Amino acid sequence: MAIRELRAAADPVLRALLIFTALAVGLLSLEGWAQHHRSLRWAADVVLGLPAPARLPIALAVAAAALYLATRPKRGFRRILVVLAVAVAFLSLGSGRQGLVAVALVDAVAALLASSLWTEESDPVSSRLGWSLLGVALLFAALSAVLVLSAHRSPRPAPVFAIPLPFAFLAAVCGLALLDRNPALPARRDPDAARRLYRSRARSGVAPFALMRDKAHFWAGRDAFLAYGCRTGVALALGPPIGGEGSAERVGGEFRAACRRRGWRPAWYQVSEADAAALPRTRRLPLGREALVDVDRFSLEGRPMANLRHQVTKAVRLGVSVEVREAADVSPAARSAMRALADQLAERSALGEMAFSVGRRDDPVDVERTVALARVDGAALAGYATWLWLPAARAMVLDEVKRAPAAPAGTVELLIERSLEGFRGRAGVVSLGLAPIAGRGTALVARALCDVVGVRSASPGLVAFKAKFRPRWEPRYLVVERLADVPAVLLAVLLLHHPGLFARSRQRAAVRRTS
Repeated sequence: MAIRELRAAADPVLRALLIFTALAVGLLSLEGWAQHHRSLRWAADVVLGLPAPARLPIALAVAAAALYLATRPKRGFRRILVVLAVAVAFLSLGSGRQGLVAVALVDAVAALLASSLWTEESDPVSSRLGWSLLGVALLFAALSAVLVLSAHRSPRPAPVFAIPLPFAFLAAVCGLALLDRNPALPARRDPDAARRLYRSRARSGVAPFALMRDKAHFWAGRDAFLAYGCRTGVALALGPPIGGEGSAERVGGEFRAACRRRGWRPAWYQVSEADAAALPRTRRLPLGREALVDVDRFSLEGRPMANLRHQVTKAVRLGVSVEVREAADVSPAARSAMRALADQLAERSALGEMAFSVGRRDDPVDVERTVALARVDGAALAGYATWLWLPAARAMVLDEVKRAPAAPAGTVELLIERSLEGFRGRAGVVSLGLAPIAGRGTALVARALCDVVGVRSASPGLVAFKAKFRPRWEPRYLVVERLADVPAVLLAVLLLHHPGLFARSRQRAAVRRTS
């Protein structure tokens, strides 16, 4: 492990050394050529005579491009270095400096032999367009060079050579960005096979959401798959793989290898301690705790249940009643009322409706579903809860809980309590979902996940609410390969949980402009 980490840290340094050596030798070779050719010396004086505000951005742009090439191990970037090193080697031959020639040859040979420093593939379509744009950038640069040299013969030269340079810079930046695009990970959509594996093997509390259309499926053979989503260069897996015994380490290894070849940062969201241990050479960050209620042991009796018992009794006294039924038996009128309530609550959320680790109305989970409906005096819908069946674990997973703004106090507690009573004899355990990490020094992390990243399941108030049901708590983790990946992973968590974030922001901005 130490050797692997040392190699991973040394590779960017070696790439940077090769690139900056080629640039330095190239500049010194051009200086040598300028000493022997009057027109080149004049061109160098013109370029160096540019105003200081122009020289600094050019130098920073070249340094930034070199650092960018050094930090990204795309194979296309190695080809750029090889072309640059070979061109510099030929250029050094005319500089009249034997030391430069030797260094340039060593750098060119090293660039040709050090293919293992560039291990990542690029997207084929984007690469072709990227190479075309780099060719355009070279043409603009060549045009600028021709204009510089032709101005030497003019009695009153003008700095028209600078006109093509912005176009060359823009084309080069776009070309490098396209060369750096990651190809898609190998994914196969087989809903029937995924449902069969789900029914027979799935045990994680987030497993039902692996069947949503917003996930891609990474298959390892036909007996295991991993659900994931991609954003900001991160391939974020939802929970552990769904498959047979011992599949976690095998699927995780294949998934990580596929990510490395294509330039994605692999990460895992909401995995258990045992599943995290099956991912060697990774870093786990406490994400929260899953609240699991044993149905057969659940009761409102006893002093520890006094708070929940009071809330349930209060809701019943205020006229709230709950019916629990299968989703197929819910009437069209009740479905319409559920949609209206969900739309009303979604409008109040600054980040919009969540996805990825929770269900969405426009992307329903294709599993057996149970619905609990709360009504006030048997009429108006006060709230509802939906539950997803996890057959292999004899478990129910809480999907949605919605409460009308004017609903009586205790409505949500009554919804969950009546659901738990209705699951007796069918489910052994019920998952109430994720609650934020608790303990000293973790409140700030929980608040960041809730307010900044937008994961509402990390709201600190959820701990107290779910604790009313006396669950057992199991830790869940966010797993990354390197701590340096955490900022990109957190951004991916935000974007995957709120896919309509930017569209919603534009919509709100348009409303403000028209108001």
